[in-house]
Amino acid sequence: MNDVAKFIFAITEDDEYATVFRGLVTWVNGFIVPVYVSARTPNSRFPWCATWWEHPEALGRLHALWLSYIALTSDLEEAGGTGPSMWHRDHLDPIMQQLRAPDGPFSGCMTKPGNVNHVDPQQVAVVDFG
Repeated sequence: MNDVAKFIFAITEDDEYATVFRGLVTWVNGFIVPVYVSARTPNSRFPWCATWWEHPEALGRLHALWLSYIALTSDLEEAGGTGPSMWHRDHLDPIMQQLRAPDGPFSGCMTKPGNVNHVDPQQVAVVDFG
């Protein structure tokens, strides 16, 4: 990533987007899923989607979560010793609650262990008033 990280939806260069996307997928699948998703088995109350990146809301929220993780845990001298606790309280918990809510973006996806199911995000009609 650059010295100044960009939000994933603000990245316009294909190569830069691909680099950020790969890093995010590695972080989510290598850290978030084993630690915070696998600890609570997906079910209808706490669904998860194995192809979470196909849900734009999840992509945006998880990228924001990653950026906050970097800011609050990579330099504890700068962030302070409470950085990791603040990350859990202010970022991880609310984002995971939104993503894994019964009516969240993953509702209908992988609601039973071993049952990989994917429900494409609903398309919303956009009205152009221009």
